[in-house]
Amino acid sequence: MARSRRADAVVFGFDFQVNSAIVLFLENIKEVETLCLEGNCEDIELELSSGEMVLAQAKAVEKASSDFANVRKNIQKSLISLAEGEEKVNARELIMITNSPNPFNDDKSISAFYGHAHRKYDTLPPSAKKIVDDYLSKMDKKLDTDKFKIQVLPFETDDEAERYKVIMESINAFAGSLNTNISGIEQKLLETWHWQVFDNGGKKDVSIKLSKKDIIWPILVKITEIEQCEDSFLEQFDSGVYEEVINRYADIINSHCEQCEFFIKILSDYSGFESPKRGNEKLNQFIELKWTDYIADFDFDGIDEEIREAIIKIIIFNVIKRRFTIDRIKKEVNMC
Repeated sequence: MARSRRADAVVFGFDFQVNSAIVLFLENIKEVETLCLEGNCEDIELELSSGEMVLAQAKAVEKASSDFANVRKNIQKSLISLAEGEEKVNARELIMITNSPNPFNDDKSISAFYGHAHRKYDTLPPSAKKIVDDYLSKMDKKLDTDKFKIQVLPFETDDEAERYKVIMESINAFAGSLNTNISGIEQKLLETWHWQVFDNGGKKDVSIKLSKKDIIWPILVKITEIEQCEDSFLEQFDSGVYEEVINRYADIINSHCEQCEFFIKILSDYSGFESPKRGNEKLNQFIELKWTDYIADFDFDGIDEEIREAIIKIIIFNVIKRRFTIDRIKKEVNMC
């Protein structure tokens, strides 16, 4: 039983780390370039476009609302680790992110950490600041307190809706800023990002990092899925061909494209396409003349030529039809 509880604690801790990484990524979306779990320095590492880093120690407590026995040890360990990380890289922020609503086990400061709190060192209550100062005074390596922050991310219980509530609030706010009007995109992002970040964190090669494009890609997939295609365009395909396209479309677009670069390539080609036609007539002409240019971007082994042609044409149609939404997303996240 003890071994099982330890294993459960490890899984819970890593789940918290994954979700903390998602929240920190979204909070830094304009500047973040890459995200790495279990990096050279810290649990969570964000590389920014300025070359600076956001380093975060993730400290989870299974019974966060009632168990405060080790929270001060978590602060001490985080300060030591963050100070070591600060020596290695140019850090903009040094964060201890925890799910404990009472991270200092201190009645005088507990009210400062209500909800999804962000407290920089200079905004800490005096009693909490003294605890930090006492730990810092005993450390060999120094930590720049101007960069230090404690962030509380509520995360507890086995009820998924409750455990991921604040994470979903962050995703909902982000998705709302993109104005995609795609139903269900928030839950899809949570599921996809969980898998992406978890998979990244499970690999011990610290050179493996998720780029902004990797993480934004699921949004572009969602807004260009086959269900978004207009019936008037789909009517050109035989019903049997269309059924096969439906079966293969999602796997093809997820697995065989060069992801964001492929969409950008299509939009660039269309922007430079000269034609006396306008609107849908121009779009249809572009598709008919150019669809073969994109065959090499896919692995179509074992797929009938007629199916291959239909898949490429539908993808091109959806990408170009959603070009203003794609441009808006790129601008919102500051992605080239």
